[in-house]
Amino acid sequence: MIKLFSNPLAIDQSTQKATALNLLSIKRPHMRGFLFAWLSFFIAFFGWFSIAPLITTIRKDLKLTNDDVNNSNIISVSSTILFRITAGLLCDRLGPRRVMFTILVLGSIPVGLSGLAHDATSLMIVRFFVGILGSAFVPCQFWTMQMFDKNAVGTANAFAGGWGNMGAGITTMVMPLLFDGVATNLEDHVAWRVTMVIPAAIIFFIAILNLLITDDCPQGKWEQHEKPVEVHEVDEKKSAVYNGNQSDADNRQVSPKPGLGAYLRAIKNPNVLVLIAMYACCFGVELAVDNAIATFFHDHFNLNQTTAGLIGSIFGTMNFFSRPTGGLFSDLLYSKFEIRGRLALQFVILFLEGLFLIVFNYSVNSGLGTAIVILVLFSYFTQAGCGTTYGIIPFVDPPIVGTVSGLVGAGGNVGGLVFATVFKIYAGPRTPYAFLVIGATVMSVSFLTFLLRVNGRMLVELKR
Repeated sequence: MIKLFSNPLAIDQSTQKATALNLLSIKRPHMRGFLFAWLSFFIAFFGWFSIAPLITTIRKDLKLTNDDVNNSNIISVSSTILFRITAGLLCDRLGPRRVMFTILVLGSIPVGLSGLAHDATSLMIVRFFVGILGSAFVPCQFWTMQMFDKNAVGTANAFAGGWGNMGAGITTMVMPLLFDGVATNLEDHVAWRVTMVIPAAIIFFIAILNLLITDDCPQGKWEQHEKPVEVHEVDEKKSAVYNGNQSDADNRQVSPKPGLGAYLRAIKNPNVLVLIAMYACCFGVELAVDNAIATFFHDHFNLNQTTAGLIGSIFGTMNFFSRPTGGLFSDLLYSKFEIRGRLALQFVILFLEGLFLIVFNYSVNSGLGTAIVILVLFSYFTQAGCGTTYGIIPFVDPPIVGTVSGLVGAGGNVGGLVFATVFKIYAGPRTPYAFLVIGATVMSVSFLTFLLRVNGRMLVELKR
């Protein structure tokens, strides 16, 4: 049974990683690292998607076409692909804390300066550099992988990722409200520009806290992560003591720092390629929908900017429990059926995600209420799929887990780019059809689960 409120926190003595969570604690190093992993990710996503909820006002002010808006959405997602790939290797070499700090500081600058945009081109340039914030996901997941052992890592990853992803939903709700407050004293032309300074300041503040009051791993700073661990009590299942020469990679705190060859090693692994495609079909869908959903409800149901933002925020705020439950169920099935339990859940979640995306295409013709209900359902499975995917990643190639995490995370952005293009192709009255196309794609990719071989096991193994 996965414990979410373990007190005192259960620690595996051979790895110094936590085997449970205590969601009510912020004690160093494990739960403090968990807190800042998701909080930093949350505020990064808040900043990354802060322009989208105000796009109705910005579109009018900058005289943008629908193509301009869709192109800026695509650019904001595409730039993060490079940043995520780079962040993965940097985490392996420098640790999560400094990588997260750097991402937040660099990302806060274009967010704060986004008010300088005066036409479509300048808006696209701004959104390109704001995209660096999307790479905060990589140190977030890497951080929890350092703090939590294999039986709890799926849950930890999913809670941190889900609560962090929720920033995209909260910004859809909050930014229009902040704009309304600022606009009471300023013209819209100025108000949206001033509003953008608020998330920039918060991002910078959280970045400083990362550097000052957190740890990279149970041993403290990243430079200590390979330091031998003195073991006084050894689990019966882990009779070997880690003294710096432990051969069992599963018990080692972390492997030697990988170089650029880690990318080639990861890309040659078929499991990594399949997981990239799968993450493209859950997180990639989430990115595309986060950018499009408020505008869709505004245009399709003739709602005002604030109301459309509040309804659209349902999609992102579902992350509070949807992605965490994906990771939690993944860990529970792992405890009963080992890796095949994680794989079975992966297939079911992705298949149902695709199914409800297809249903959403038809639900919008039945009224706003029906559309919201189906939105909730496909939102749950989309985000739970992110949790189940990262429940598998720590088992694929542990010595280069940061690089694998970064590549799979970048795959999510590739998916976001592809699906944002689908929304561009089916813009305007045909937007519901985009959900049908995306849903059919996700359902097809779900069957790739049967190609995964992790820890020597497959979901379905044919007897010879």
